[in-house]
Amino acid sequence: MSIREPVFDGERLGALRKRRKLSAEKAARRADVSTRHFRRLEAGQRPNTAAITLARIALALDTTVEYFLGLTDDDRAIDW
Repeated sequence: MSIREPVFDGERLGALRKRRKLSAEKAARRADVSTRHFRRLEAGQRPNTAAITLARIALALDTTVEYFLGLTDDDRAIDW
């Protein structure tokens, strides 16, 4: 069994945001991050962003941090 190296994927973020029919501004506001930072994440300019930021964005887009890190291809949130 090989272990996948977790790497943040800004393309996944952008694609999921579009599937959720959210503007970058609205998604950023929901996640309580600046629109500028959000756009940089989507563009792959911030590959080592803070875990808390990724968690807030995952919650705002109804998914998991694992999805953004490429550890799963399932973009659905965990049902608690």
